[in-house]
Amino acid sequence: MFSTKRQLPQRVAIFLLSVLAFACGKGDSTPDNTIRVTGIPDENPTELAREFEPMVKLLEAKLGVPVKYIPLTDYGAAVQALAAGKVDFAWLGGFTHVQARNQAKVVPLVMRDIDRKFHSVFIVNSNRGITDVTMLKGKKFAFGSKSSTSGHLMPRHYLLSEHKIDPDKDFDGSPVFSGAHDATVKIVESGKVAAGALNKQVWLRMVAEGKVDSSKVSVLWETPAYVDYVWTARADIDKATRETFSKTFLGLDSANPEDKKILEHMGAKSYVLASPSDFDAIEEVAKAIGMLK
Repeated sequence: MFSTKRQLPQRVAIFLLSVLAFACGKGDSTPDNTIRVTGIPDENPTELAREFEPMVKLLEAKLGVPVKYIPLTDYGAAVQALAAGKVDFAWLGGFTHVQARNQAKVVPLVMRDIDRKFHSVFIVNSNRGITDVTMLKGKKFAFGSKSSTSGHLMPRHYLLSEHKIDPDKDFDGSPVFSGAHDATVKIVESGKVAAGALNKQVWLRMVAEGKVDSSKVSVLWETPAYVDYVWTARADIDKATRETFSKTFLGLDSANPEDKKILEHMGAKSYVLASPSDFDAIEEVAKAIGMLK
């Protein structure tokens, strides 16, 4: 649940500057022992900064070293930054975690309680008269990022397996890729596309915060459950640091007001341990539909 290609020039500049600083060892004022974290940019940059800020402060207190959040431009940049050693820990989706483990040695650490049974929702523009998934044929349809688990991989999988709809052949032209979950909602709401798929948690939060016009867009279908988001570490990060990182999230207690804020920002009640086998099914799906070789 953790941006769209909006403000792309600014975010590209941030990313390039951070990469140059890492590569050259100059111009970065952070200490050498700084822990660098990032996350897939699956929402608006303002939302991401808001979600990461309290976690960064908590991690600094628990790890005893400076922690810096590195904003990146897209899903692929997050995977590459982790694989290349530019960041130490990354909040990845199930598919981006699988991509990372196919490129480098990484370790899944912890996930939210909701990530063991995650869902996507298919939403429709209310003016299009679509009442069944089969009616999506011949309509314009939007996914999120191409590397999104909940905004592309699993919705594509379920279109093919559950509804016999081939996104590359059965829609009105090629699918649109909005770049982020919140962006998908907005282009469906605007009528630029008839329907789209996104992370259920983002949808629920946008509805709760009044960021969706319910007279213009509604849920058509919810997918079966699958495994999704996970905190992932480079395997060469020392074990003690990885364990402390994991314990920080596992120890979050909703009875503590500060912990509760972090959990609420992340849409979770608690965190649980993750293991490599949790993502085997995601890898199998990605290979089966041609998104991973």
